[in-house]
Amino acid sequence: MREFFGPVRHGPDLRPAGRAQEDGLVVARRIFGLFAFFPCLSAARQWARCCLPIIVAALLPEASGAMADPVAAPAETPARVVAAAETDAEPLILDELPEVLKPARPRTQEEEDRLKALALYSAARVKEQDGDAAGALKLYQRALRFDPNAATIAEAIVPLAVELDRHAEAVRYALKIAELGDADPLALRRLGVFLAEQGDWRQAVRLYERAIAARNNESPDAADVVMWMEMGRLYHLAAEYEKAAERFAQVLEALAEPEKYELEQPVRDAILGEPQDTYNLIGETFVMAGRPEEAVAAFRKAHEIKPDEALLELHLAQVDARTGKAAEALARLEKAFAGKLKADTAAPYRLLGEVLKDLGRQDELIGRLEKLHAENPDRAPLAYFLAEHYFIAQRYDKAETLYRKLLEEVPALPAYRNLAEIYRKSGRHVQLLEVLGEAVAKTGGLDVLGEAGEAILKDEPLVRTLIESARGLIRDRPQDLGYHGRLATALVAMSAQQFEAAGEFFDLAIQAKPDTAGEVLLTWGLGLLIAEQYKTAAVVLRRAIDHPDLAEQRATFNYYLAGALEMDGQTEEALAAARKAVELDSDSPSFRSRIPWILYHAQRRDEAAAEYKKLVDDLEKENGTPQVREVLRDARLVLSNLAVLAGNMSEAEEWLEQVLDEYPDDISALNDLGYLWADQNKHLEQAHEMILQAVEAEPDNAAYLDSLGWVLFRLGRFDEAVVQLEKAAAIDEPDPVILDHLGDAYQGAGSVEQARAAWRRAAEGFRKAKESEKAAAAEAKIEQQSP
Repeated sequence: MREFFGPVRHGPDLRPAGRAQEDGLVVARRIFGLFAFFPCLSAARQWARCCLPIIVAALLPEASGAMADPVAAPAETPARVVAAAETDAEPLILDELPEVLKPARPRTQEEEDRLKALALYSAARVKEQDGDAAGALKLYQRALRFDPNAATIAEAIVPLAVELDRHAEAVRYALKIAELGDADPLALRRLGVFLAEQGDWRQAVRLYERAIAARNNESPDAADVVMWMEMGRLYHLAAEYEKAAERFAQVLEALAEPEKYELEQPVRDAILGEPQDTYNLIGETFVMAGRPEEAVAAFRKAHEIKPDEALLELHLAQVDARTGKAAEALARLEKAFAGKLKADTAAPYRLLGEVLKDLGRQDELIGRLEKLHAENPDRAPLAYFLAEHYFIAQRYDKAETLYRKLLEEVPALPAYRNLAEIYRKSGRHVQLLEVLGEAVAKTGGLDVLGEAGEAILKDEPLVRTLIESARGLIRDRPQDLGYHGRLATALVAMSAQQFEAAGEFFDLAIQAKPDTAGEVLLTWGLGLLIAEQYKTAAVVLRRAIDHPDLAEQRATFNYYLAGALEMDGQTEEALAAARKAVELDSDSPSFRSRIPWILYHAQRRDEAAAEYKKLVDDLEKENGTPQVREVLRDARLVLSNLAVLAGNMSEAEEWLEQVLDEYPDDISALNDLGYLWADQNKHLEQAHEMILQAVEAEPDNAAYLDSLGWVLFRLGRFDEAVVQLEKAAAIDEPDPVILDHLGDAYQGAGSVEQARAAWRRAAEGFRKAKESEKAAAAEAKIEQQSP
């Protein structure tokens, strides 16, 4: 991925060890390189006089004795200072202590943050020069958080993240660079290509737009045309047809005047790819964007390249249908079908249905589809479309026959869903079991059945009947209910919380196909865990661990067993299982994180904190994989919570800062840090901005709304605070903390009666939660406001 971002800009210091100081010039260059942060040269010089010695001493102690004052050297040097410098045996002693500078006014928060960013950037440059890429990356990331508009810092982060193989991190910060508007257009294009290949179409096209803006209205060239084409495709995939049409129109203009854009023939060929398909795609985009004339021109160009009368008639029918010419559209569709249209999707038949509906002749649809199917029996999209309309019309016998035939030839999810619904409604339980088994065989579960599956699971009498029918088949005709049918019955029983029956059929599934024991036992055990049947889950998972053929999966089974045991209150046994999982597979970060999680869940907080810190230290050395980074993120979030519970707010903030260094848009960390700041009445404006991001991402999250209300309260915006806290309190059963905050906000807004009512509810909630001190505090507020 490095080619998308370019090489690392700074390498390690490769000087010989004997020249490490080199008259302080290296340090000077490092520091003076920071003057780009200052608005003018005079400000930079003033900073150099006042702050440079302090920062060098604090951040670069090894250079403090070797670096000369770059602003003014003394005319005379005391002998004892010279002697100390020559022998390096004593510390530097000044004849006169420097005068303490007294600022004319206190620094603003913005100035404080900028100074911190500067110091962190300096330290990062040093670490990068010394070859500590991971250390430099951390410092650059923190520096950017203090000065989020500093493109120089952001640009330093991306190559280091690439060097460390932390590609997702590189992408996150490359997007930050794009937001700042100072990025190199070529780098933005390359990153757009990368994101498009990863399937992130919306972000890719966003970067292409930034790349265009970064060119500052320069004359477009061949590279721009290639980018327009890609943007058109991406906008089409994202169903943003008007934007796609705008870009495609630019491409067509360029192809019409290739000399103007320096489009050589190989480039034109690359842009068009398969020309007929490309022009048809452009035509369809113009149709969807409401540009019919351009659509017709594109379709005719495709036909000119590779004549296909039936396909052209279909496309022109699309244009007619979009422009309100239903009769003309129907006539063109009839020509297309008569011309043996080669359709590999249901789109032409769907268009036929829409046109007939516009003409008030929808009753003709099934008859027309039957005629087309008789003429083209091998076209699966047509057959599925006809079967769907049989089903909609409740002509279940015809739908069943056609779906059964299709499942033998071209199986697809609609057949399973609709057959399940047909058999459910008609009470044909054996056939329903059969189709459920087929669905499990093809997809591995029952989720694909959608609403039809939900209707089965909600029908308790039906579930009982299915279980009894399955038992009857096992007893009388066991060959008629094979592995997948038994597994489907087990899954139905599990979802309906018929746990005993579920276990019976999971066992029967293993009997039918012993080599699936590991998969079945894991499915069974996890199902019980999800259903909060922890004790039974532990029994099943232990059975898997003891199975002689499942030795390779024992680490996984121990991992889940540890969770089941802890949730069942068996902490020591859970820890033993978790340690066994790590012993069997020490490379898994998830397995290693289970031990501290158990301690955390068991409220053994000191032990949990120690284990989580050890996990962070160990995993941070490993650096790379996304799984490692995610486990580190989760560990830091838990450590922050543990620090809050221990009353150590500065440590809690630092863990959240570390999460945001790597994941600057992590809404959970943004909310939590913003709330901690608001609770301590500091950094309120920044806290407000951070919490707003979280609320915008999840507007119905009660915790985030509470944070927003609380920071608004701290800002003295009481009426706005009430609005947000009322929203939070209206979501499910409100947390007593939310009610307590709401009472405070009501009081601030002058609504004393409402404040007392909210505090009263908060006190009740705290007492239920056995938090007597908080309850007493809420009651004290009520007393204080009593008449």
